[in-house]
Amino acid sequence: DSLVRRWGTPDAETDSKSAFDLCRFITAAETIMLPASVALCALAILLLPAGAASHRAASPSALGELSVVSHRPAASTWRRTQCGSPSGDADIPTRWASEVSADTTPLPAYPRPQMVRGRGGDRDKGDPSLWSNLNGLWEWEPAADAAPPFGRPLNGSILVPFPVESCLSGVAPASSATLVAQMWYRLVFDAAVADGAKTLLHFGAVDWQATVYLNGLLLRHDGRLGNHTGGYDGFGFDVTDRLKHAGNELLVHVLDPSDAGAQPNGKQRVSAVDRPGGDTYTPSSGIWQTVWMEAVPPSYISTLKIDQASTTNVKVTAFVEGGGATTPVRFEVVDRDGTTVAEAAGAAGSEVSIFVAPPTGGAP
Repeated sequence: DSLVRRWGTPDAETDSKSAFDLCRFITAAETIMLPASVALCALAILLLPAGAASHRAASPSALGELSVVSHRPAASTWRRTQCGSPSGDADIPTRWASEVSADTTPLPAYPRPQMVRGRGGDRDKGDPSLWSNLNGLWEWEPAADAAPPFGRPLNGSILVPFPVESCLSGVAPASSATLVAQMWYRLVFDAAVADGAKTLLHFGAVDWQATVYLNGLLLRHDGRLGNHTGGYDGFGFDVTDRLKHAGNELLVHVLDPSDAGAQPNGKQRVSAVDRPGGDTYTPSSGIWQTVWMEAVPPSYISTLKIDQASTTNVKVTAFVEGGGATTPVRFEVVDRDGTTVAEAAGAAGSEVSIFVAPPTGGAP
Protein backbone atom coordinates (compact mmCIF):
# COMPACT_ATOMS: atom_id res chain seq x y z
CA ASP A 1 0.00 0.00 0.00
CA SER A 2 2.78 2.43 0.83
CA LEU A 3 4.44 1.67 -2.49
CA VAL A 4 1.22 2.34 -4.34
CA ARG A 5 0.62 5.62 -2.56
CA ARG A 6 4.18 6.81 -3.07
CA TRP A 7 4.20 5.71 -6.71
CA GLY A 8 7.27 3.57 -6.25
CA THR A 9 9.61 6.41 -5.33
CA PRO A 10 11.52 6.58 -2.03
CA ASP A 11 10.37 10.09 -1.21
CA ALA A 12 7.68 11.08 -3.66
CA GLU A 13 5.89 13.25 -1.12
CA THR A 14 8.81 15.61 -0.58
CA ASP A 15 11.30 15.18 -3.43
CA SER A 16 10.63 17.98 -5.91
CA LYS A 17 12.74 16.20 -8.50
CA SER A 18 10.79 12.95 -8.32
CA ALA A 19 9.90 11.56 -11.76
CA PHE A 20 6.39 10.89 -10.50
CA ASP A 21 3.86 13.62 -9.89
CA LEU A 22 0.18 14.41 -10.07
CA CYS A 23 -1.80 14.86 -13.26
CA ARG A 24 -4.94 16.89 -13.54
CA PHE A 25 -7.68 15.74 -15.86
CA ILE A 26 -10.22 18.51 -16.22
CA THR A 27 -13.46 18.93 -18.13
CA ALA A 28 -15.80 21.85 -18.02
CA ALA A 29 -17.63 19.74 -15.46
CA GLU A 30 -14.89 17.82 -13.67
CA THR A 31 -11.29 17.63 -12.58
CA ILE A 32 -9.30 14.40 -12.29
CA MET A 33 -5.82 13.90 -10.89
CA LEU A 34 -3.43 11.02 -11.44
CA PRO A 35 0.30 10.22 -11.48
CA ALA A 36 2.57 10.69 -14.48
CA SER A 37 6.25 9.93 -15.05
CA VAL A 38 7.10 12.95 -17.17
CA ALA A 39 10.32 14.18 -15.60
CA LEU A 40 9.78 17.21 -13.39
CA CYS A 41 6.32 17.81 -14.87
CA ALA A 42 2.75 16.94 -14.10
CA LEU A 43 0.47 15.80 -16.90
CA ALA A 44 -2.81 17.70 -17.06
CA ILE A 45 -5.43 16.34 -19.42
CA LEU A 46 -8.35 18.64 -20.06
CA LEU A 47 -11.59 17.43 -21.55
CA LEU A 48 -13.35 20.59 -22.62
CA PRO A 49 -16.31 21.37 -24.85
CA ALA A 50 -15.47 23.04 -28.15
CA GLY A 51 -14.74 26.72 -27.59
CA ALA A 52 -13.64 26.41 -23.96
CA ALA A 53 -10.45 28.36 -23.46
CA SER A 54 -8.70 26.53 -20.64
CA HIS A 55 -9.11 24.52 -17.49
CA ARG A 56 -9.43 27.77 -15.58
CA ALA A 57 -12.91 28.11 -17.07
CA ALA A 58 -14.08 24.88 -15.49
CA SER A 59 -16.79 25.29 -12.89
CA PRO A 60 -16.21 23.31 -9.68
CA SER A 61 -19.91 23.51 -8.87
CA ALA A 62 -20.69 21.53 -12.03
CA LEU A 63 -18.91 18.52 -10.57
CA GLY A 64 -21.78 17.77 -8.22
CA GLU A 65 -21.46 16.86 -4.56
CA LEU A 66 -22.23 13.70 -2.64
CA SER A 67 -23.14 13.22 1.00
CA VAL A 68 -23.75 9.74 2.43
CA VAL A 69 -24.81 8.74 5.94
CA SER A 70 -24.70 5.00 6.69
CA HIS A 71 -26.85 3.30 9.31
CA ARG A 72 -24.62 0.56 10.66
CA PRO A 73 -24.80 -2.15 13.33
CA ALA A 74 -23.52 -1.13 16.75
CA ALA A 75 -19.73 -1.21 17.07
CA SER A 76 -20.16 -3.57 20.04
CA THR A 77 -21.36 -6.31 17.65
CA TRP A 78 -17.81 -6.64 16.26
CA ARG A 79 -14.71 -8.14 17.74
CA ARG A 80 -11.56 -9.58 16.22
CA THR A 81 -11.89 -13.34 15.83
CA GLN A 82 -9.19 -15.93 16.28
CA CYS A 83 -7.53 -17.24 13.12
CA GLY A 84 -4.72 -19.63 12.30
CA SER A 85 -6.16 -23.12 12.88
CA PRO A 86 -8.76 -24.05 15.50
CA SER A 87 -6.07 -23.79 18.19
CA GLY A 88 -4.89 -20.36 17.01
CA ASP A 89 -1.28 -21.52 16.76
CA ALA A 90 -0.78 -19.60 13.50
CA ASP A 91 -2.66 -16.48 14.59
CA ILE A 92 -0.04 -13.73 14.47
CA PRO A 93 -1.55 -10.32 15.30
CA THR A 94 0.34 -7.19 14.24
CA ARG A 95 0.38 -3.69 15.67
CA TRP A 96 -1.48 -2.49 12.56
CA ALA A 97 -4.24 -5.00 13.17
CA SER A 98 -4.53 -3.76 16.74
CA GLU A 99 -5.35 -0.31 15.39
CA VAL A 100 -8.41 -1.59 13.51
CA SER A 101 -11.70 -0.76 15.16
CA ALA A 102 -15.38 -0.85 14.30
CA ASP A 103 -15.55 2.76 15.54
CA THR A 104 -13.41 4.03 12.65
CA THR A 105 -13.43 3.49 8.87
CA PRO A 106 -11.09 0.69 7.78
CA LEU A 107 -8.91 1.51 4.77
CA PRO A 108 -9.99 5.15 4.66
CA ALA A 109 -7.65 6.11 1.79
CA TYR A 110 -9.07 7.15 -1.56
CA PRO A 111 -9.33 3.83 -3.43
CA ARG A 112 -8.36 5.05 -6.92
CA PRO A 113 -5.25 7.23 -6.42
CA GLN A 114 -4.36 7.03 -10.11
CA MET A 115 -7.46 9.04 -11.02
CA VAL A 116 -8.62 11.45 -8.35
CA ARG A 117 -11.61 13.59 -9.23
CA GLY A 118 -11.81 17.13 -7.97
CA ARG A 119 -9.67 20.20 -8.45
CA GLY A 120 -6.73 19.99 -6.07
CA GLY A 121 -7.78 16.51 -4.88
CA ASP A 122 -5.30 14.67 -2.67
CA ARG A 123 -4.31 11.25 -4.01
CA ASP A 124 -4.62 9.70 -0.55
CA LYS A 125 -7.85 11.43 0.45
CA GLY A 126 -9.52 12.49 -2.78
CA ASP A 127 -12.03 15.31 -2.72
CA PRO A 128 -14.37 14.45 0.21
CA SER A 129 -17.24 16.36 -1.37
CA LEU A 130 -17.22 14.02 -4.39
CA TRP A 131 -16.88 10.54 -2.90
CA SER A 132 -17.90 8.53 0.15
CA ASN A 133 -16.24 5.47 1.67
CA LEU A 134 -18.75 2.74 2.56
CA ASN A 135 -16.23 0.59 4.46
CA GLY A 136 -17.11 -0.26 8.04
CA LEU A 137 -19.61 -2.46 9.80
CA TRP A 138 -22.26 -3.99 7.53
CA GLU A 139 -24.98 -6.44 8.42
CA TRP A 140 -24.03 -9.99 7.43
CA GLU A 141 -25.26 -13.56 7.60
CA PRO A 142 -24.73 -16.92 5.87
CA ALA A 143 -27.16 -17.49 3.00
CA ALA A 144 -29.30 -20.59 2.72
CA ASP A 145 -30.15 -19.63 -0.86
CA ALA A 146 -30.06 -16.67 -3.26
CA ALA A 147 -33.51 -15.30 -2.31
CA PRO A 148 -32.89 -11.65 -1.30
CA PRO A 149 -33.82 -10.82 2.32
CA PHE A 150 -35.35 -7.48 1.42
CA GLY A 151 -36.46 -5.19 4.20
CA ARG A 152 -35.12 -7.05 7.21
CA PRO A 153 -31.95 -6.75 9.30
CA LEU A 154 -29.45 -9.57 8.94
CA ASN A 155 -28.47 -11.67 11.92
CA GLY A 156 -24.85 -10.63 12.26
CA SER A 157 -22.26 -8.03 11.31
CA ILE A 158 -18.96 -7.98 9.42
CA LEU A 159 -16.21 -5.38 9.13
CA VAL A 160 -15.91 -4.49 5.44
CA PRO A 161 -13.60 -4.80 3.52
CA PHE A 162 -11.94 -7.67 5.37
CA PRO A 163 -12.66 -11.07 3.78
CA VAL A 164 -14.75 -13.47 5.81
CA GLU A 165 -11.82 -15.72 6.74
CA SER A 166 -9.78 -12.75 8.02
CA CYS A 167 -9.45 -12.32 11.79
CA LEU A 168 -10.53 -8.70 11.35
CA SER A 169 -13.79 -9.55 9.64
CA GLY A 170 -15.23 -10.58 12.99
CA VAL A 171 -16.82 -13.71 11.49
CA ALA A 172 -13.79 -15.86 10.64
CA PRO A 173 -14.67 -19.58 10.64
CA ALA A 174 -13.27 -21.61 13.53
CA SER A 175 -12.75 -24.67 11.33
CA SER A 176 -12.91 -25.82 7.71
CA ALA A 177 -16.28 -27.42 8.41
CA THR A 178 -17.81 -24.06 9.38
CA LEU A 179 -16.53 -22.08 6.39
CA VAL A 180 -19.35 -20.14 4.68
CA ALA A 181 -19.64 -20.42 0.88
CA GLN A 182 -22.74 -18.23 0.40
CA MET A 183 -23.51 -15.06 2.29
CA TRP A 184 -25.50 -11.83 2.37
CA TYR A 185 -24.23 -8.31 3.08
CA ARG A 186 -26.62 -5.43 3.86
CA LEU A 187 -26.08 -1.70 4.35
CA VAL A 188 -28.75 0.96 4.81
CA PHE A 189 -27.77 4.55 4.00
CA ASP A 190 -29.06 8.02 3.17
CA ALA A 191 -27.68 9.90 0.17
CA ALA A 192 -27.82 13.50 -0.99
CA VAL A 193 -26.52 14.24 -4.49
CA ALA A 194 -26.26 17.58 -6.29
CA ASP A 195 -28.85 18.17 -8.99
CA GLY A 196 -27.69 17.01 -12.41
CA ALA A 197 -24.90 14.78 -11.09
CA LYS A 198 -24.64 11.05 -11.64
CA THR A 199 -23.84 8.66 -8.81
CA LEU A 200 -21.58 5.64 -9.23
CA LEU A 201 -21.26 2.70 -6.83
CA HIS A 202 -17.89 0.91 -6.88
CA PHE A 203 -16.68 -2.42 -5.51
CA GLY A 204 -12.89 -2.81 -5.42
CA ALA A 205 -13.14 -6.61 -5.42
CA VAL A 206 -15.51 -9.34 -4.26
CA ASP A 207 -14.49 -12.99 -4.20
CA TRP A 208 -16.00 -14.68 -6.15
CA GLN A 209 -19.46 -14.10 -7.58
CA ALA A 210 -21.43 -11.04 -6.48
CA THR A 211 -25.07 -10.17 -7.08
CA VAL A 212 -25.99 -6.62 -6.09
CA TYR A 213 -29.41 -5.16 -5.30
CA LEU A 214 -30.27 -1.57 -4.48
CA ASN A 215 -33.72 -0.76 -3.12
CA GLY A 216 -35.09 -4.07 -4.27
CA LEU A 217 -33.77 -3.83 -7.82
CA LEU A 218 -31.01 -5.91 -9.38
CA LEU A 219 -28.26 -3.59 -10.62
CA ARG A 220 -26.70 -3.75 -14.07
CA HIS A 221 -22.97 -4.12 -14.73
CA ASP A 222 -21.69 -3.99 -18.32
CA GLY A 223 -25.15 -4.83 -19.59
CA ARG A 224 -25.53 -7.79 -17.26
CA LEU A 225 -28.04 -7.73 -14.45
CA GLY A 226 -26.23 -7.19 -11.17
CA ASN A 227 -23.95 -10.19 -11.44
CA HIS A 228 -20.18 -9.84 -11.42
CA THR A 229 -18.04 -12.96 -11.62
CA GLY A 230 -14.36 -12.80 -10.71
CA GLY A 231 -12.64 -12.24 -7.41
CA TYR A 232 -9.76 -10.02 -8.42
CA ASP A 233 -11.12 -7.10 -10.44
CA GLY A 234 -13.22 -4.12 -9.53
CA PHE A 235 -16.67 -3.35 -10.89
CA GLY A 236 -19.34 -0.73 -10.49
CA PHE A 237 -22.81 0.56 -11.29
CA ASP A 238 -24.51 3.80 -12.22
CA VAL A 239 -27.11 4.04 -9.46
CA THR A 240 -28.36 7.53 -10.26
CA ASP A 241 -31.92 6.42 -10.99
CA ARG A 242 -32.09 3.97 -8.08
CA LEU A 243 -31.12 6.23 -5.19
CA LYS A 244 -33.48 7.68 -2.62
CA HIS A 245 -32.74 10.50 -0.21
CA ALA A 246 -33.21 8.23 2.80
CA GLY A 247 -33.38 4.55 3.63
CA ASN A 248 -31.46 3.09 0.70
CA GLU A 249 -31.03 -0.67 1.11
CA LEU A 250 -27.90 -2.17 -0.48
CA LEU A 251 -27.84 -5.98 -0.56
CA VAL A 252 -24.96 -8.08 -1.86
CA HIS A 253 -25.12 -11.84 -2.29
CA VAL A 254 -21.74 -13.57 -2.55
CA LEU A 255 -20.96 -17.10 -3.65
CA ASP A 256 -17.41 -18.38 -3.18
CA PRO A 257 -16.95 -22.15 -3.38
CA SER A 258 -13.15 -21.73 -3.07
CA ASP A 259 -11.36 -24.91 -4.15
CA ALA A 260 -14.63 -26.83 -4.20
CA GLY A 261 -15.53 -24.92 -7.38
CA ALA A 262 -14.02 -24.83 -10.87
CA GLN A 263 -13.18 -21.11 -10.83
CA PRO A 264 -9.58 -19.83 -10.58
CA ASN A 265 -8.67 -19.75 -6.88
CA GLY A 266 -4.89 -19.77 -6.75
CA LYS A 267 -3.74 -21.68 -3.67
CA GLN A 268 -6.84 -20.98 -1.62
CA ARG A 269 -7.87 -24.16 0.16
CA VAL A 270 -10.75 -24.78 2.54
CA SER A 271 -8.53 -27.28 4.34
CA ALA A 272 -6.07 -24.49 5.21
CA VAL A 273 -8.50 -23.17 7.83
CA ASP A 274 -7.83 -26.32 9.87
CA ARG A 275 -4.25 -26.89 8.72
CA PRO A 276 -2.53 -23.60 7.78
CA GLY A 277 0.96 -23.73 6.36
CA GLY A 278 2.78 -25.28 3.46
CA ASP A 279 2.09 -23.72 0.07
CA THR A 280 -1.66 -23.13 0.55
CA TYR A 281 -3.64 -20.49 2.36
CA THR A 282 -7.14 -19.85 3.63
CA PRO A 283 -9.79 -18.55 1.21
CA SER A 284 -10.56 -14.82 1.02
CA SER A 285 -14.31 -14.89 0.49
CA GLY A 286 -16.63 -11.94 0.14
CA ILE A 287 -15.92 -8.22 -0.08
CA TRP A 288 -12.18 -7.71 0.30
CA GLN A 289 -11.57 -4.27 -1.24
CA THR A 290 -13.08 -0.86 -0.58
CA VAL A 291 -16.74 -0.19 -1.41
CA TRP A 292 -17.38 3.44 -2.30
CA MET A 293 -19.62 5.92 -4.09
CA GLU A 294 -18.78 8.99 -6.14
CA ALA A 295 -20.61 11.86 -7.81
CA VAL A 296 -19.73 12.65 -11.43
CA PRO A 297 -21.09 15.13 -13.99
CA PRO A 298 -23.37 13.91 -16.81
CA SER A 299 -20.30 13.63 -19.07
CA TYR A 300 -17.33 12.19 -17.22
CA ILE A 301 -14.01 10.43 -17.69
CA SER A 302 -14.44 6.73 -17.06
CA THR A 303 -11.06 5.27 -18.01
CA LEU A 304 -7.60 6.42 -19.00
CA LYS A 305 -4.90 4.62 -20.95
CA ILE A 306 -1.45 6.16 -20.62
CA ASP A 307 1.74 5.16 -22.45
CA GLN A 308 4.68 6.67 -20.59
CA ALA A 309 7.50 4.67 -22.18
CA SER A 310 9.09 7.78 -23.70
CA THR A 311 10.82 10.50 -21.68
CA THR A 312 9.61 13.20 -24.08
CA ASN A 313 6.25 11.96 -25.41
CA VAL A 314 3.22 10.95 -23.40
CA LYS A 315 0.48 9.06 -25.23
CA VAL A 316 -2.93 9.26 -23.61
CA THR A 317 -6.36 7.89 -24.47
CA ALA A 318 -9.27 9.29 -22.47
CA PHE A 319 -12.56 7.40 -22.47
CA VAL A 320 -15.68 9.43 -21.68
CA GLU A 321 -19.16 8.32 -20.64
CA GLY A 322 -22.13 10.45 -21.59
CA GLY A 323 -20.25 12.68 -23.98
CA GLY A 324 -20.33 10.80 -27.27
CA ALA A 325 -17.54 9.20 -29.28
CA THR A 326 -16.22 12.53 -30.60
CA THR A 327 -16.10 14.51 -27.35
CA PRO A 328 -13.30 17.09 -27.76
CA VAL A 329 -10.30 16.48 -25.55
CA ARG A 330 -7.51 18.92 -24.77
CA PHE A 331 -4.34 18.01 -22.96
CA GLU A 332 -1.87 20.15 -21.07
CA VAL A 333 1.38 19.35 -19.31
CA VAL A 334 2.00 21.65 -16.37
CA ASP A 335 4.91 22.04 -14.01
CA ARG A 336 4.59 22.06 -10.25
CA ASP A 337 3.77 25.74 -10.27
CA GLY A 338 0.85 25.18 -12.63
CA THR A 339 2.58 26.67 -15.69
CA THR A 340 1.62 24.98 -18.96
CA VAL A 341 4.68 23.57 -20.77
CA ALA A 342 2.98 21.49 -23.50
CA GLU A 343 -0.45 21.13 -25.11
CA ALA A 344 -2.29 18.80 -27.50
CA ALA A 345 -5.84 18.10 -28.65
CA GLY A 346 -7.88 15.12 -29.83
CA ALA A 347 -11.12 13.24 -29.29
CA ALA A 348 -12.38 10.88 -26.61
CA GLY A 349 -11.32 7.31 -27.31
CA SER A 350 -8.43 8.34 -29.57
CA GLU A 351 -4.76 8.22 -28.61
CA VAL A 352 -3.12 11.64 -28.39
CA SER A 353 0.64 12.13 -28.29
CA ILE A 354 1.98 15.06 -26.28
CA PHE A 355 5.57 16.19 -26.79
CA VAL A 356 7.29 17.38 -23.62
CA ALA A 357 10.65 19.13 -24.01
CA PRO A 358 13.35 17.67 -21.75
CA PRO A 359 13.72 19.67 -18.52
CA THR A 360 16.75 21.84 -18.03
CA GLY A 361 18.72 22.53 -14.91
CA GLY A 362 18.47 20.76 -11.59
CA ALA A 363 20.27 17.70 -10.29
CA PRO A 364 19.86 14.38 -12.12
